Amino acid sequence: MISLDNNDLIINQKKGILLVYEGISGSGKSEGIHRLTQFLSDAGMKFTKIEWNSNIFIRSLVYKFLKIGILTPVLYSILQWISFLIDYFLIILPALKKNHIVIADRYIYTGITRDVVNGAGKSLSWMLSRIVRKPDWVFFFDTPPRLCYERIKSRGKALFHTNKYIMQHKLLKNKDLFYLKKMRREYTRVFLLEKVNNHLNIIWVNDSSLNIHSGVVDYIFQKMGRDYYQVYNS
Repeated sequence: MISLDNNDLIINQKKGILLVYEGISGSGKSEGIHRLTQFLSDAGMKFTKIEWNSNIFIRSLVYKFLKIGILTPVLYSILQWISFLIDYFLIILPALKKNHIVIADRYIYTGITRDVVNGAGKSLSWMLSRIVRKPDWVFFFDTPPRLCYERIKSRGKALFHTNKYIMQHKLLKNKDLFYLKKMRREYTRVFLLEKVNNHLNIIWVNDSSLNIHSGVVDYIFQKMGRDYYQVYNS
């Protein structure tokens, strides 16, 4: 884990820059991404933004299987990973090979944590995570689950998951909050693993108002060179 003002940044030697935002639902990722994209746009830097599970066909399959009662945690996991891999090989990887900036609203760490918490196990997620590129930066929005729950509730959105133990547990008064707490614990465990944080810049964002823009731009200039700004402004 690295602070934004650390001079010993780990420079990913592969082409392009991959910036990943992670955290439980309601943690403030969307706001953080909006601030960064606005900052990069104002600076004249082009970027590609991608969301987890953005494939419309896969999403429709998920809800179709849910409706007919056959959406198990393992099936949900497989569909989520298929959706991600389609986006990775068709959108993310080509953009990186062109030396572009890619901003990912969730990445492999979402699949890894959700698989465990939903009861799908960890074998598939860890195997697939080995074939994709490590991000240049991961911004983990470590927001208290209670606050996340209140935000989700105020939006009127349903929290979707396939953990049948939680859904069917009659003694759990607040199933959504319980799920969010389990997700946060698993995220924390994953990002503390040496095989995850080794050779990776991870920023734990405890305050969604934290200004991470300058640190990101410094990294872009350090990796791409100062001419990168001029190229995108030409």
